[in-house]
Amino acid sequence: MDKTVIAIGNRLMMDDAVGVLVVENIKKQLENCGVKVVIGETYIDYAFSKLNNHDEFYIVDATCYGAPPGTITLKTIEEIKNTRVQSYTIHSLGLIDMINLNQLEVKGYFIGIEIDTIDINFRLSTRLEEQFSVISDKVLSLII
Repeated sequence: MDKTVIAIGNRLMMDDAVGVLVVENIKKQLENCGVKVVIGETYIDYAFSKLNNHDEFYIVDATCYGAPPGTITLKTIEEIKNTRVQSYTIHSLGLIDMINLNQLEVKGYFIGIEIDTIDINFRLSTRLEEQFSVISDKVLSLII
């Protein structure tokens, strides 16, 4: 069973990009440990095409659970599938929605990084920038 990390997020929307930026930051360490890295960004069809039912996946994305910014949440993909509220428009169809719609049995984990600000900007919020190294180290430790 191989391990694959899939990073989801929008680089144009500040903290929404945190999953992508963190995975890019730890990419070399992951690859040196034999972990495949997929930078899915907002290309959900591309990210979905990398999933299968025999490998272990780590989906890294921004979350908005109301926790302090920078908080990392680890859940199994099964937990996320069972609690995810279905989206009703194609514009908000996410990777977990695609997994549910296609009834794909995916093994692995969802790693959520709590956001501070979503707005049009290429940078993370100050609060996440200040924690970026710590967040990256924590995410890396959850995967390897």
